[in-house]
Amino acid sequence: MLLFKKILLVTILLIMISCTSVIPPTFVETHDETGNWQAIYLHNNYGFFQDKNQQVWQRVVDVLAEKYDLEVLDQASGYIRTAWKSLLEADGKKYRSRITLKMQGTIWHTAKLKTEAQWWDNHKKTWLTGYDTAILEAIYQDLQGRIGTTIK
Repeated sequence: MLLFKKILLVTILLIMISCTSVIPPTFVETHDETGNWQAIYLHNNYGFFQDKNQQVWQRVVDVLAEKYDLEVLDQASGYIRTAWKSLLEADGKKYRSRITLKMQGTIWHTAKLKTEAQWWDNHKKTWLTGYDTAILEAIYQDLQGRIGTTIK
């Protein structure tokens, strides 16, 4: 009987552990504002023969469209937001991210980049909001290499 209780207890513990969600280590939960803005300073190699803003816009759209579906594009204001991209969806665990980019100035000299991430908390039945440091760094490097002054 004691052996049966131990086996039952171990089984229950294993079931409880397998049902808990483990948040990815690169997820940073935020409570005030979602995301983390990073600046990309644009190099001056644009605009010699064409409109600088048009050249920058096309490169940014190309980079973001390689990995995400573009949801909002407003070239006049220099605003882009991607759709939510599901990164993990298995066993009730859900994790997704999206990217927002805002161009600064009338002749764009800086781009502000933000990533947002959400993790579904099965216990609270709500999304935890924040950003993912790995996604932010990867997109930042992609854009910095294509439109920025230096590669970090």
